[in-house]
Amino acid sequence: MSNSSLKHLKNHPMNRLVLEYLWDPKRPHFSSELIVGPDEHDDPYREAGAHPDVVERVWNALGESLPADCRALVYGTPALVHPDASVVFALATGTAYRIRVPVDTIDEAIKCGCQIERAWTTGGKTNIENELGRGWVFGYWLDEESQWLARVYQDLMNHT
Repeated sequence: MSNSSLKHLKNHPMNRLVLEYLWDPKRPHFSSELIVGPDEHDDPYREAGAHPDVVERVWNALGESLPADCRALVYGTPALVHPDASVVFALATGTAYRIRVPVDTIDEAIKCGCQIERAWTTGGKTNIENELGRGWVFGYWLDEESQWLARVYQDLMNHT
């Protein structure tokens, strides 16, 4: 990504809550660098704060279904970032991943098993809409997720 893309990433309104969520210097594997490519990290599959299967799901299964390479680490977190629109649309953290879906598919995604709110074994709860905004869900390893991300990708392409 170019320097102008980096600036756009930081200032894009669709990224505001995402970047606030990821900016946590106390988080293990946090990096103060806004965005780096996967090759700029020693071992992003094992040392970036997400289970290797989750990073593989986001980058390999979902990311490879897109027309361009969108893999990046945002503040040290494996993510998919639209290369032209500079919008984050998937994150891999811990044992879960989060994806941005077209708003008109949220109900379908929930019916298929995706969640907006998740209870953790540690006792806490996360409401993804409160943390990342409307249009985000916790992924559920569904085939449909690739189609939803492709629509988000295309919608972002159409608005750049």
